[in-house]
Amino acid sequence: MRRLRLPLLCSLILAIGSLSACAPSPPPPTTTSPPSTCSSASFGIAGGAPLNWLSQNELDAELTAMKNAGTTWLRFDIDWSAVEPTKGQQNWAVTDRVVERARLQGLSLLAIVTYTPPWARVAGATDSHGYPSDVAAYANFAQQAAQRYSDKISTWEIWNEPNLAQFFRPKPNANTYTSMLKAAATSIRAVQSGAKILNGGLAPAVDNGSDISPVTYLNSLYAAGAKSSFDAFSIHPYSWPALPSDASTQSWNTFYRIRLMRETMIKNGDSGKKVWATEFGAPTGTGPTAVSPQLQASIIADGFAQAKSLGYIERIFVYSMRDRGTNTSDIEQNFGLMTMNFTPKPALAAVKQAIGGCTTPKI
Repeated sequence: MRRLRLPLLCSLILAIGSLSACAPSPPPPTTTSPPSTCSSASFGIAGGAPLNWLSQNELDAELTAMKNAGTTWLRFDIDWSAVEPTKGQQNWAVTDRVVERARLQGLSLLAIVTYTPPWARVAGATDSHGYPSDVAAYANFAQQAAQRYSDKISTWEIWNEPNLAQFFRPKPNANTYTSMLKAAATSIRAVQSGAKILNGGLAPAVDNGSDISPVTYLNSLYAAGAKSSFDAFSIHPYSWPALPSDASTQSWNTFYRIRLMRETMIKNGDSGKKVWATEFGAPTGTGPTAVSPQLQASIIADGFAQAKSLGYIERIFVYSMRDRGTNTSDIEQNFGLMTMNFTPKPALAAVKQAIGGCTTPKI
């Protein structure tokens, strides 16, 4: 099952009129310098849905690579549409295997309760990204997952990128999503009193009548009464081709705009909650918005440095450990810290350096 990515960054930039941001970036440095400050934010990998469907040997090899890189967390999908494609007939084998093998590596798990089987999705939605027609049924599935993995998973993310039409068909709606979040949080907490709940990670977007910017969406979540239903704020602060710290791109750079979302949290009495960057990275290759391997490394290193500097970003999940294909022109296949054959990119050394106190990394 292919993990679809967010819309091309330049389409966002064009939508807000910043044409100059799509011009070629200045040549990146040929080597990755240590960030000026090193990050203590815990390092996770956002595995993406394809992780669930690897062979056992490939899954074990990828999880081992994560562990060797210093990963402490894995974000992965518990996909309702895969577990229960026919109502009342569940098969948890795929999810069980990922949980078992990841725990053997000592990884903590962030489970995303995602998408809808045909029998449970809203009318007019043509794929599993349609939101549930019955919030109670979705919440019941979330509770079943929490019960099944009660001794292995205690951190839950409710859906993925609900501010995009691509992932909340037919159209994002913060009020509808808040009803899902409230119901799922209540059902999970009923069987796991200490569960940590995250909102569905918000994607880079602009307010265009379909997609909703994460700044706008977070304000709407609070207005809809979501505050007590999430324990940490989940955001996908992609910034490529810019560095996360580049203030000149703050009109569209989602990492830089975390500051605005933090202001919203404080305004709503949530200064005590942390921010989790549950997807972050940049694609290499030859695609239209791809960056060089050296710039990918610099972007990721800068993200960890920014987390340290800002102080309220508790975890960063890099998407992803390994490329999902060998077609360099498809950005979807090239977000890895390693190529598909496990050859490290410079970004892997940058991550090790960022989480290792700025010591010289060894691959």
